[in-house]
Amino acid sequence: MILNNTEEYDYVWDKIYADLGFIPSCEYRGHSLNVILPFSINAPHIIYAIENMSNSSLDNMDEIIRTCLINGSINDEWYALDWNHSAFKFDPRNKEEMTSVKIIDNQYLGGEYNAYFPDFYPDGDYYFFIDTKFENGYLGHPWRQEVWIFGQTLIDEIKKVSELLNWRLIKDI
Repeated sequence: MILNNTEEYDYVWDKIYADLGFIPSCEYRGHSLNVILPFSINAPHIIYAIENMSNSSLDNMDEIIRTCLINGSINDEWYALDWNHSAFKFDPRNKEEMTSVKIIDNQYLGGEYNAYFPDFYPDGDYYFFIDTKFENGYLGHPWRQEVWIFGQTLIDEIKKVSELLNWRLIKDI
């Protein structure tokens, strides 16, 4: 379900800025933990560098991470967010909900636009996957080539697959 231009869309982004301390930036600042970080998460979390993924890892990533979301939360509903673009509410158990949709809107040239469902690999923008209770999250940072994971069950699931994906642990709990 697309959330664009709704009260829930505003609510979710307000929580991301307030609860996760999100500070968007277009500057690459490296992996040093002594710089201003993009998130200030007060819950246990881990950070992985993802720049060394193989083609095989990239090909399998969507299914692997989708399975982690299913196993890593008792909550069936998640938000999928592309910063300053599309926002969806979905159930990772239902692959059909994880697709881009065409939106009819006369404010756009041609009267429509495509709302793209974000990938798990942040390839040009911030992509976030957060359960609707904000207990678990997978936050992708494109310029730092990192993913930030919070929520103990999701952390445990991601740890099981991190080597398979060729991720390098930057910060543990």
